[in-house]
Amino acid sequence: MKDWFANPMAWVAFLSLLSVAAGAIFAFGLWKGRVDSDRASFKEFMKEVRDDIKQILGRLPSHTLTGGSPLQLTSLGGSISKRIGAAALAQDLVPFLQPQTEGRTPYEIQEKCFDYVRHKYEPPDEVESLISTCAYDHGIDRGEVVDVLAVELRDKLPPR
Repeated sequence: MKDWFANPMAWVAFLSLLSVAAGAIFAFGLWKGRVDSDRASFKEFMKEVRDDIKQILGRLPSHTLTGGSPLQLTSLGGSISKRIGAAALAQDLVPFLQPQTEGRTPYEIQEKCFDYVRHKYEPPDEVESLISTCAYDHGIDRGEVVDVLAVELRDKLPPR
């Protein structure tokens, strides 16, 4: 063992090996840093793609509403309106929304109605069951069924 410590070539080999190991560890650290950065960039990219897809899908034509202005019910929308009793449901909701829509433009009233039925309205269990059944029976999204209610509600609120 004494000979090993005294041999300069053994020290050169040992230090070379140590240098290679340190370089490999450093290179691995750099590589891992790049991979982590790429993963973060990829996650951000996928989030943007997901948001873009949601916007594109949101612009697809509705099965229950026409694309004209103002929005009107299609024949399917009219059928769904009758089936869930949307006109009567809308009439019951008028007292809640009328104070919030007074003095608003027709567009603002329409937006308020859509926001209300999509995000705030909590239908009774039997109405929720009708909404879900209609969506299922017609192969459409639940949102397209509640959009029918939004149009019926909009039509019940007086414009300014």
